[in-house]
Amino acid sequence: MKKQSTWQIIKRLFTIGMKFRSWFIIALLISVVLSIVSTYRPYLTMQIVDTDIIQLRDKSLMMKHIYWLIGLVVLETFLNFFLVWFSNFISQNVIRDIRERLYHKLIYFKTSFFDKTPIGQLVTRAVGDVETIATVYTDGFLMVFGDILRILFVLVMMYQTNENLTYISLIILPLMVFSTRFFQKRLKKAFGDERTWTAHQNSFVQERLTGMQIIQVFNREEQEFKKFEEINKTLKSALLRTVFIFSLFFPVVELISSVFIGFILFYGGYITISAGVVIAFIQYISMLIRPLRQIADRFNNIQRGIVGAERVLGLIDEDFALPNNGTVTKNHFEGKIEFKNVHFSYDEKQEVLKGISFTVNPGENVAIVGATGAGKSTIISLITRLYDINSGKILIDNVDLKDYELYNLRSHIGVVLQDVFLFHGSIAENLAFGDDTISLDKIKKAAEEIEVDEFIQQLPGGYDYVVSERGSSISLGQRQLLSFLRAYLSDPKILILDEATSSVDLESEKLIQKATEKITKDRTSIIIAHRLSTIEKADKIIVMDQGIIVEEGPHTELLQKNGYYAALYSAQLRTASAENQEQ
Repeated sequence: MKKQSTWQIIKRLFTIGMKFRSWFIIALLISVVLSIVSTYRPYLTMQIVDTDIIQLRDKSLMMKHIYWLIGLVVLETFLNFFLVWFSNFISQNVIRDIRERLYHKLIYFKTSFFDKTPIGQLVTRAVGDVETIATVYTDGFLMVFGDILRILFVLVMMYQTNENLTYISLIILPLMVFSTRFFQKRLKKAFGDERTWTAHQNSFVQERLTGMQIIQVFNREEQEFKKFEEINKTLKSALLRTVFIFSLFFPVVELISSVFIGFILFYGGYITISAGVVIAFIQYISMLIRPLRQIADRFNNIQRGIVGAERVLGLIDEDFALPNNGTVTKNHFEGKIEFKNVHFSYDEKQEVLKGISFTVNPGENVAIVGATGAGKSTIISLITRLYDINSGKILIDNVDLKDYELYNLRSHIGVVLQDVFLFHGSIAENLAFGDDTISLDKIKKAAEEIEVDEFIQQLPGGYDYVVSERGSSISLGQRQLLSFLRAYLSDPKILILDEATSSVDLESEKLIQKATEKITKDRTSIIIAHRLSTIEKADKIIVMDQGIIVEEGPHTELLQKNGYYAALYSAQLRTASAENQEQ
């Protein structure tokens, strides 16, 4: 990610905030009025002490001014309330906008980005880091503007009260600026370390919770806990460094404040200044220190927000989206697929596909088989353009894949993956998957057509049955059937089935086989097969090994060749026979 300076980030956040400029203007006006009201109070107190009490001894005038003083305090309280409310209102609206921008960006990123980036880290960006940006607005622009304005008004009122004491008091400003800058530099690094280790911890926890079954099966609970302990200790140390800097900063500010108040008292007694002026200046010093201290405190909080903003805006700036420069859109596909000398690798180290070429004719049912790692599933990712090839060409209906508008292309392709992903929600919601044009009646009709309706109706609540995250509350075979139905509902011209029966029981396999026969009818179909017995009726079988095509042809023809496919088929028959004998 491109490094940005603090001022560049602040400028960008301010620009985003200007989307709500009318609310900003109201809040700024409140800040101005609040600054005038709050800085006039000490001056009025001086008048009450020096004029009403000591000089005139006028009780009625004193009470009148006291009522004014009470009124100013009440008004100041209300103004403070509205200023805090407006700043939080603006910040939450801005945060919502940034969060939506980030998520919108993420959902269009290339698949390769998610291959390399831990999901927990992205969750930290989208949730934790975005939340820290709120402090830039709640403790940032508006509040800092109000504090600076208050400092200026305080200095003006101090000058009106006593010039000499004002000049002496100005010494406090560079001291506060220096101390703030000194601690700010150290806090930026501390906050950066804290956010980095928070993201690392979130990634670790997310990954381990997802793979909890593996941890427990291999008795790795203690080892994984020790790893978490180490990460947690490092995060604690990073957090304690920020606490230490904060703990050191505030006593320094208090010390500067106390020294100056003491000096004002000493100076006032030494040159005989009136009691009202001394009281007013003690209040003014407090009012001068408070916004200076608040600015320092706010800068510390803003610094945390800027660190979060740097990470979030950096991610928003990244261009990881798959290029979508194609202009060809079609309402109907014939379904012809051609691979011409296609080379592909997930990284620069190892080539997965090494110049493969094959053709799938419209309506043809083609199976792709081979050992694990042969490159079968990669073909799916390339047809759907989850990845782009390194060289060669992939054509659909004689048009290069890259010339199609990406989302038009994918709308004509249905995919059933081996690892079926169902979202937390009802069966009907998962099947429609956000498509408002798919009604419940349409879902039920499609389910009946591919004989899936019976098992859905047996679930508690039927189509309203709520599945847990990833669909873990139902069996793998049932998830596969739902995946078939979801693909069938999209009515694709090209259908791809990836290892659809590789890990299901015999009963589910029979249902899946029936569903497969129905949904592949009159469609171009590519079946990535693990059980070779399921693809004997395929029009053509492509046999792959280590990224190349070694054989191609119908089932019977390949068996007659007595080559790679025949060896695979015989090995599976022997395995199946041995399993049956054991049972």
